[in-house]
Amino acid sequence: MKDKNVILLGPPASGKGTQARQLAGYLGVPCLGTGKLLRDEIERETAVGLEAKGYIEGGSYVPDAVILAMVESWLGENVDGWLMDGFPRTIPQAEALQESAIPPSRVIVLDVPRGDLELRITRRRECTGCGVTFAVDHLDEVICPDCKTPTLVSRADDALDSFKVRYENYEELTVPLFDYYEGLGMLDRVDGTQSPDEVFAEILKLVGG
Repeated sequence: MKDKNVILLGPPASGKGTQARQLAGYLGVPCLGTGKLLRDEIERETAVGLEAKGYIEGGSYVPDAVILAMVESWLGENVDGWLMDGFPRTIPQAEALQESAIPPSRVIVLDVPRGDLELRITRRRECTGCGVTFAVDHLDEVICPDCKTPTLVSRADDALDSFKVRYENYEELTVPLFDYYEGLGMLDRVDGTQSPDEVFAEILKLVGG
């Protein structure tokens, strides 16, 4: 039987987004990526978007209260299963999720060394048309391979200085989650330095594929 409520964790630029899209399609469940949701709120200049803008641009995490309110609303609309891309990020967020009506059934961590991550972010691009994020082969690439339009841009949070802050926040806030979920017997690790296909194959074994 396939796991239906899965959390995918990992440091910035570890490939969570790529794996999350594939896994959500395989499981037939919606995917929650809080970073993408917040960027959408910022573009629409909503109240939560304006509040979160300063945190994201500075490379910091958005406060738990703001994130949790948004996630709780999303969970209420997706009671038949879900995949979370990079959420929860803190112990309070994890505890709140455990107390929800539909807690996670499995937590998977993508392990990638910091040096590899810094190299990756220099090649990461986001399509402003369809929203897909991936690594380019050439730094001057602008054509999106999915929607075939010249809309690829470097993400605002992919500057090295911003990455360093985000990585330090990840180590301080998110890494403690590993002990939390290990204590619940829910944590599995995958070598994220492998090719995307190899990483996905390992993930499928864990979720019952």
